[in-house]
Amino acid sequence: MREMEKNLREIGDFDIGVLSEDTSLTERLSFLGEQLSDIGGGIDELRKLIDETDRQAGELFTASLKEIDKRFCSLFQRLFGGGEAHLKLSDEGLVWDAGVDVIARPPGKRPQHLAQLSGGEQSLSAISLLFAAMEVAGVPLAVLDEVDASLDEVNLRRFSDLAREYSQSMQLICMTHRRATMERADLMYGVTMSEPGLSQVVGVRLEDWD
Repeated sequence: MREMEKNLREIGDFDIGVLSEDTSLTERLSFLGEQLSDIGGGIDELRKLIDETDRQAGELFTASLKEIDKRFCSLFQRLFGGGEAHLKLSDEGLVWDAGVDVIARPPGKRPQHLAQLSGGEQSLSAISLLFAAMEVAGVPLAVLDEVDASLDEVNLRRFSDLAREYSQSMQLICMTHRRATMERADLMYGVTMSEPGLSQVVGVRLEDWD
């Protein structure tokens, strides 16, 4: 004991609480290590969930794109009286980073991007794509704001007939100034000025005028 006391005196001043502090820190590090391990496991699970979600969403998107493309081409041929149109990913390998190109070939013309078509052709192509997407998605309601404004009379009749057909399975609200579209409506609303500064909404059910 005297030898040990001598050795302690040679060490000099020391804090006897260091040992208990070391034990506390060791336990704390062990606890934090377990927490870190749990967080790492949670991150791995979350990454797996994200990858699986991306996979399923990618499959759903690709399948929907194919269905819309098929219906789009059919409606395009109907409205244009021929030709063909397709949707194409700008980058086949990266679904989430790729854009969707619209390639259309009106009758008698070569395939072109949508932006290269005339105004009327762009409108008809957009209408074909819109109705195709709505049909595949099964939407119950659509609001169309003067989508027929740039159509000539022949194409206007084609559009209005198409809108009338789709109105049997979904509710269409169309803002228009074109007579052919109005004639195929079930109900028309107009805004009139009965007196200066006073607007009035007028509704007419067309079947009452047949």
